[in-house]
Amino acid sequence: MIKKSIIGIVLLICSASVYAQNNQLAIIKKIAVKDSTLLDTLSIIPNTFKLINGVIPISQDSYQINFSSTLLIWKSKPNTDSVMVQYQTFPLLFSKKQFNKDPKIIEEVVIGKNPFIYTANKEDNSIFNFEGFNKSGSISRGIGFGNNQDLAVNSNLVLQLSGKLNNEIEILAAISDDNIPIQPEGNTQQINDFDKVFIQLKRKGTTLIAGDYELRKPDSYFTNYYKRTQGALFSNNFKDKNGHEFSTTFAAAVAKGRSARNQFDGIEGNQGPYRLQGNNGEQFIIVLSGTERVYIDGVLLLRGQDNDYVMDYNTSELTFTSKRLITRNSRIVVEFEYSDKVFARSLYNLNQGFKSEKLKIGFNYYSEQDNANRPLIQSLSDPQKQFLSGIGNNINQAVFPNADSVAFSQNEILYKKIDTLGAQGVYVYNTNPLLAKFRVGFTFVGANLGNYRINTSSEANGRVYVFNASINGVLQGDYEPVTLLVTPKKQQLITLNADYKIGKKTNIFTEVGYSDNDVNLYSNIGNAQNKGVAYKLIFQDQRNFKGNDTTGLKLKSNLSYEYLNQQFKPLERYRPVEFDRDFNFRGTVLVPADEHWTTLNFKLFKNDLKQINYTFSNFNRGSSYNGIQQALASVYHYKKYRLFYAGSLLNSKTTVEDGAFYKNNLAVSKVFKVNEAGLAYRAENNQPNNLSTNQLSLQSFAFREYEAYFKSADTAKTSFLLLYNQRFDDLPLGQTLIAFSKAITVSGKLLISKTSNSNLSINASYRTLKYLNNDTLKQNEETLLGRVDYNFTSLKGFINLQSFYELGTGQEPKREFVYLEVAAAQGIYSWNDYNSNGIKELNEFEISRFPDQARYIKIFRPNNQFVRSNFTNINQTLTLNPAIILKNRKEKVPVFISKFSNITSLRIDKKVLAGESVLFNPYQTSINESNLIALNSFIRNTLFFNRSNPVFGFDVSLQKLGSKLLLTNGFDSRNNQEKSLRIRWNFIRKSNFNISFNNGVKDFSSQLFTERNYHINYYELQPEFGYQFSTDFKTTFLINLKNQKNDVVFGGEKTLNAKIGSELRYNILKKGTITSQFNFINNSFEGKNNTSVAYELLDGLQPGKNLTWSAGFQTTIANGIQLNFTYEGRKSNDVRTIHTGGLQFRAYF
Repeated sequence: MIKKSIIGIVLLICSASVYAQNNQLAIIKKIAVKDSTLLDTLSIIPNTFKLINGVIPISQDSYQINFSSTLLIWKSKPNTDSVMVQYQTFPLLFSKKQFNKDPKIIEEVVIGKNPFIYTANKEDNSIFNFEGFNKSGSISRGIGFGNNQDLAVNSNLVLQLSGKLNNEIEILAAISDDNIPIQPEGNTQQINDFDKVFIQLKRKGTTLIAGDYELRKPDSYFTNYYKRTQGALFSNNFKDKNGHEFSTTFAAAVAKGRSARNQFDGIEGNQGPYRLQGNNGEQFIIVLSGTERVYIDGVLLLRGQDNDYVMDYNTSELTFTSKRLITRNSRIVVEFEYSDKVFARSLYNLNQGFKSEKLKIGFNYYSEQDNANRPLIQSLSDPQKQFLSGIGNNINQAVFPNADSVAFSQNEILYKKIDTLGAQGVYVYNTNPLLAKFRVGFTFVGANLGNYRINTSSEANGRVYVFNASINGVLQGDYEPVTLLVTPKKQQLITLNADYKIGKKTNIFTEVGYSDNDVNLYSNIGNAQNKGVAYKLIFQDQRNFKGNDTTGLKLKSNLSYEYLNQQFKPLERYRPVEFDRDFNFRGTVLVPADEHWTTLNFKLFKNDLKQINYTFSNFNRGSSYNGIQQALASVYHYKKYRLFYAGSLLNSKTTVEDGAFYKNNLAVSKVFKVNEAGLAYRAENNQPNNLSTNQLSLQSFAFREYEAYFKSADTAKTSFLLLYNQRFDDLPLGQTLIAFSKAITVSGKLLISKTSNSNLSINASYRTLKYLNNDTLKQNEETLLGRVDYNFTSLKGFINLQSFYELGTGQEPKREFVYLEVAAAQGIYSWNDYNSNGIKELNEFEISRFPDQARYIKIFRPNNQFVRSNFTNINQTLTLNPAIILKNRKEKVPVFISKFSNITSLRIDKKVLAGESVLFNPYQTSINESNLIALNSFIRNTLFFNRSNPVFGFDVSLQKLGSKLLLTNGFDSRNNQEKSLRIRWNFIRKSNFNISFNNGVKDFSSQLFTERNYHINYYELQPEFGYQFSTDFKTTFLINLKNQKNDVVFGGEKTLNAKIGSELRYNILKKGTITSQFNFINNSFEGKNNTSVAYELLDGLQPGKNLTWSAGFQTTIANGIQLNFTYEGRKSNDVRTIHTGGLQFRAYF
């Protein structure tokens, strides 16, 4: 079946119904919806800019953007907390002055005013005087008020500033008062931190930073870190008259995160997402953007949709792209920082350096500590602190009951406590004010290691846990009513190093380190074990045998010794990323011991293309481990032949096992005229033997890997790569290794970029995994992974196609959500108490139609439930514009055809259950597919006639929106289809007449909340007439008739919505704009009111007569200052009149 799928993909590529991806350098990221946002530090190319809400493009009428300064301002915010933005940038920021030489150095030829030169008066449209600075941004302050809401205050400040305070001091600043709850999207190689706020002053060799900044690894061996901090930093560099260089850097800050390291194996054919965890086993963390380093098999990867992986920092989910196939053999290591605000945590750092011709000295001090007296998200009681003081450094024992007796609240998930036949003190969810007295927190303790599970059928607005009694002594749950208390910690490291040049090519380096690592500041027990020392000694020498440094044969020698006291704790990893695997103790529990690592290396080389390298290493941990490794590596290029070899042999012994670990890596290739062909062989054999049983350890393994490839030169306009790989894996059985699996991987790459009008990029891999041991119950597996980018423009732009297509295998997380209350008018959802029980339940929240009711936001809570899936993504646009090639034709038929144009666009993200075959067809988007588990689709086709004619024109559109969301309690699905005709006819001067006809179907289906399901057919007619009395005054009248009917199976509700409205717009020259709107809506409704379906049909209003009105006034009251006043009101039968208003001031820098 999968072979048919491959053929289908080839046919899909050849059909070229694909879209042009001329956005290899496009920036795609998520931004928070706020009053205004600075998107980038480089100016945006206008025709590349797109704003997308989910999969739906956002209308340009909803926002304004300055492409030069990249300032985005919302006119009407979408009903979501974040949107996607896509654009490309110029290499410059056009709002910033650009010059080769500073114009200030130009001297005036005429002193004073030259009467023969006209000098225009400078006009400054900004109230803020920043003459001589490059600036962009705005500040706004606003209030919202009404008789159905509390007073709400909102503010926004965005400012970017650069320039000189005087001839010597430079300033660079990025200032914002936003507390952004989300991290930027990690799908590009470069990340623009829109939450970074700082002021930087620089004078000659001195720099002062206040705000957000990064601390990076200094010139040290043991000291290694990358920290995102907030505070102050001072640095100074200067050189004395003798040429000696001195450097000082001092930082005092609040640490934004804590360092962590995750290490795991890939799942066969599973591109992700893989969720990262915190140091204390936290399942749900936020990774600080840009701090991650991702390795596969010891190789550092590049972030970005066009590279190796993408990262969702807000959910800590790592997903690999189609350029990096993940298998069961992939060894994945991720090092990162994550937000950890249990305690307020301070950080101090001092780096000092001295450099002369022969001597370099460095001193580094780093101290990071929690403030035990300032907990942030963890409030500890006195009994809990006393408990922590008694466990010493055994912080894994800090497990404490997590139940508290509280007063009843309808806004909390509360429990009652009961005794059952099999257990006592069982917590049961309850909404009775007389019984629900306990606030209980639950912690995931492992599958079938607890007594509670999540109740996936609960309607409560929050996660509910239910007790599961043990069966035959076997636990049936995953959670327990306990919490792992987090202890305050302190980590300090001091290093001193020196590098002395003994001779011209001989030098010696030494470093001493001292660490103080206290993992529990509440306890003094075991503090003597917190301090440790380490030192490193390196001797390097290079000798020339003959010739000079460029062409001669050279020998480089390196002798190093490292000592680590067993209590020494580095800040982060400083040894090679797979050091534990190279010395074969990964996964082995070793007792604490002092470490000794000795290395002797000889490198004989002529240049980088001709060299041989030998290394002898001994790593010792007392009696618990001793390993001796010998390694040989060589590179040799002769004419058109290339040879590479790397191999090693390790003999190691621990207290429980000993053995040998072989590695071999050989590659040979030949370069032809424009192509290259090569063969490679890789093998490892690791057979540690258990000393007590004389059996092979379960950690034993062996593999042999054969590879052949054929590729073109990297500089060719048409480049390709064909690769065939075969791998055999062996696993232990008794005293020998037996054949376990055989894998074959075929992959290829193709890049065609002959002209600017056509670009094609294909990347595909196909892998089969066959299990050779019949005793294993594993099923053979097949994996298909591919990506196509295509760009095509023909006939001077008459046809323009753009496409991105991708398929592969991954996993889809099951999601759950909760609604949180926020300030009035700051949310997206409203709560309607449909059952009048006063309890907020998940099926009672709707997207608010009116700002005074928008008091809730929807938060998705991640969990550790995933479903294996196959995915297909496609993004296509097809534009047909006959006028481009027919504009000079005079015949009637060509003239008539040139009046038509067509735009087709689609965006589909589809996931189906992983099965025996790969479903590569992305166009099949039926919600009712049994194996479809997630869908996000947008398809639209619009045919235009006389699109640019100002008098008459029409367009016909077909639009289809589909979504399916996998939740812990089932699926939520939506499917909207609409056909529309819009006619415009400006038959009278100064007037415009539009009429639109819409016909469609709206579907919603929920597996848990079936009472919310509907299937609505609707017809809509809306004529609209506008008249421009003058350049200052315009009025518009409209009528809207909408007939809607829900299917009888889902309730049979009917409604006829009749709306009559008018709108006035009056521009006052140099003073402002006044707008007003009035609507009368009569809803003829049949069915049960106060339901979710009724809310959808009535658009948030009531049956019968309804009135809505609004007014607004916008004016510029001074240079760069705008005043905006808004007012809205509505009145329905048997409902009081609702008034809502807002006032906002905005000043532009």
